[in-house]
Amino acid sequence: MAPAKEDYVDGILLVAALLPAAVLLVYVYRKDKVEKEPIGLVARVFALGVVAGPCAAIVEGIAFGLFEAVLPPGPILIVLEFFIGVAAVEEGFKYLALNTVRRNPEFNYVFDGVVYAVAAALGFAALENVLYVMDGGLEVAFTRALFSVPGHCADGVVMGTFFGLAKQREVAGDPNAKKYYRLAFLLPVLEHGFYDAALSFESDLMVALALLVEVLFIVIGMVLVNRVSKGDHAIYPSSD
Repeated sequence: MAPAKEDYVDGILLVAALLPAAVLLVYVYRKDKVEKEPIGLVARVFALGVVAGPCAAIVEGIAFGLFEAVLPPGPILIVLEFFIGVAAVEEGFKYLALNTVRRNPEFNYVFDGVVYAVAAALGFAALENVLYVMDGGLEVAFTRALFSVPGHCADGVVMGTFFGLAKQREVAGDPNAKKYYRLAFLLPVLEHGFYDAALSFESDLMVALALLVEVLFIVIGMVLVNRVSKGDHAIYPSSD
């Protein structure tokens, strides 16, 4: 029995949904020039990013319910929902996935933080993208391939850069290490929250501003990947 036309369409949509995350993950992985991370460990963090999706959805639902129970509709509610109820929750679960490799001896170069953070971010983005694309079709796949998935990746790059620097400082006994761990979480939250909140206002100006900020953050992510890759250095002191 030949597959139904709908099966072919679903297959195309599934590939379109997963391809952006796969391409970006391979790109970042190949930028790890000094010492490639174990594929199994990267896959584990990616899987944790996928699991983070439904976990975040549950917490987001609770947060939205609480905010809407005490606040009237308006800008304050939107800002709180999207900065705290969405961005902080989603980036928080990605951060937790990344933190599982914090003490792993394989995490021994600053750029390793980027690899693992991007794996967590793109695991999350892959599941999210499948849900949106299977419902919205190829037009949604195209739009999200340009903005949403690269945006998650850029958030991961920023998170991983500061996380790697934080671990380096922690190993060196630098008291500023905690500041870098905080920045690894807060900077992606601020960008993510602004993007989602601005889009939710549904005005042409705010949508344009949201897209501009997203593009700028994606560019920053690309620049960081190249700079941290080229200037990568060991976290642990040399035993020589």
